[in-house]
Amino acid sequence: MNPSSISSRFGEVSLRPYQVQAINNLQAHTRQGTRRVLITAPTGAGKSTIAGGVILSAFAEGQRALFIAHRRELILQMYRRLLDMGLPAQDVGILMASDPRRKPQARVQVASIDTLRQRQLPPAELVFVDECHRAMAATYRRIAAAYPQAVHVGLTATPYRADGQGLRDAYDVIVPVATPRQLIAEGYLVEPRVFTVPPASLPDLSGVRVRGGDYDEQALEEAVNRASLVGSLVQHWMAHAQGIRTVVFAVSIAHSRHIVDCFLKAGIPSEHLDGGTPTAERDAILGRLERGETMVVGSVMTLCEGWDQPSVKCAILARPTKSTGLYLQQAGRILRPWNGLRAILLDHAGCVLEHGLPQDERPFSLDGAGKIDKKDLPKKPRVCPSCQAVVPLRVLCCPECKKPMPVVLEMPEETAGELVEAAPEHPHRAVWDELCATAAAKNYRRGWVYHAYKARFGCKPPKQFVVPPLPSDQDAALFDLLRSSARSGGHVSWAEIDQVYGRKSP
Repeated sequence: MNPSSISSRFGEVSLRPYQVQAINNLQAHTRQGTRRVLITAPTGAGKSTIAGGVILSAFAEGQRALFIAHRRELILQMYRRLLDMGLPAQDVGILMASDPRRKPQARVQVASIDTLRQRQLPPAELVFVDECHRAMAATYRRIAAAYPQAVHVGLTATPYRADGQGLRDAYDVIVPVATPRQLIAEGYLVEPRVFTVPPASLPDLSGVRVRGGDYDEQALEEAVNRASLVGSLVQHWMAHAQGIRTVVFAVSIAHSRHIVDCFLKAGIPSEHLDGGTPTAERDAILGRLERGETMVVGSVMTLCEGWDQPSVKCAILARPTKSTGLYLQQAGRILRPWNGLRAILLDHAGCVLEHGLPQDERPFSLDGAGKIDKKDLPKKPRVCPSCQAVVPLRVLCCPECKKPMPVVLEMPEETAGELVEAAPEHPHRAVWDELCATAAAKNYRRGWVYHAYKARFGCKPPKQFVVPPLPSDQDAALFDLLRSSARSGGHVSWAEIDQVYGRKSP
């Protein structure tokens, strides 16, 4: 792929600034001779648009391109995106089962990995793999090896493997496109409201074994598919998300159907779908969800990737997972903007507490999770003791119920037999100390400190924040002493005054 000037518009599609920058960064790497590049961007960042821009630029230079995906939705999405970006329909073919849009002579092919493994591979100088965290599977590696001279580009929101291993064998460099917080700030994603449940309502996973980097599914189903746990999902949904279109991520078909049955018994229109649901029936279910005829859809893995339905603004996490990638894929499905609604994440699996909030910034490494410094990982969030909202570690007041959050002390580090003193992890401690110093300098009462803090931050200071002794305290104590003495008809001695001021008269 030769360098080319990237336009900010292709056909009916306008590229966002960070998408243009991503394409420029990719081309900069290929100019330097790098032939295997992984592009990572959050769900909703428009990875198909980035891929389309690269493919159209290569097409204009006479090159051939192959785009590989593992789901029908991803294949059709990419096909439509290429046409919207101005690529003529006669130049785009689909390789997927018996799809009638098969065009063997087209210079751009959008292919299903399952179909591609059984067909003759089309020629290509540019090979894209969508959801490339799967790229280490045998079929993907065999197909990649068939294109030794091509530029290989991987796309994923989650460059993680469940077993913790890296993707270094498939790619040479990783190019981050944008962070979730950047996309939220620019209006391309929405920040979710996140709620969990009390520990007693979370599944007991102590007896569930971990295999291949995640929980054993059979044992996991036994741990979560219990009447008390499933019933709490409905109550929680009615408290926080009633009337909002919702997807449920379950462990198994039986688990999903159990959840759907509980919603139906509560009078909530609900349906189930999984990988065995016929395509026409699945489309009909999601169509009813889009129109609001169905409010809750239970699913098993099927909607974790490649599903884009922005009107669905609530996700129930009922499937515990050790995989950060799977968790982020599930949570990311509801973060696209739609009609100004906030997204709501109801975590009944402990995923947020284990992996952090979806909008947290995370480090990436092609060498696997073991090569990432733990200091760079997002801080674990906290749960509001009043309303069970999950909030960032340093939040002072709960954004949901407005009540103060307890102050968190950072655990001390142990190095070479020494304990480092624990330090308060509180972003407003310096402001508190400044207010106390002002009160001391201007002889204000201690009540002024509390009122000034509340006026500034909109909530009471944490209980651990204490006003040190102030000069005004002595004045108030002396006033109380004089008033008490006057009322009793007595007099005040120098010794009593010295006791107030903590000194001895000469």
